[in-house]
Amino acid sequence: MNQLVTVSARSPDFQRAFVALRYFWGARGEALGAGFGSLSAQGPVADLLGALGHASREVRAQTLGAELGRLAADLDRRRLVK
Repeated sequence: MNQLVTVSARSPDFQRAFVALRYFWGARGEALGAGFGSLSAQGPVADLLGALGHASREVRAQTLGAELGRLAADLDRRRLVK
């Protein structure tokens, strides 16, 4: 069964996934949110940026693990990954 999935760059879910994956691939600091251009990261996305910039490595690791887990669960529910 094929389902069309449309996601807007303005979606907080998309923005959180974008930030988490950029961090996973090595982006740090201002570079994490740089790809938003004229869009501004607010609310949960701003909180995520803050947590991934935390001084404690343990906090950063827990935050990233939780975000990647959420992303994997979202992808599984949408049947984008089998």
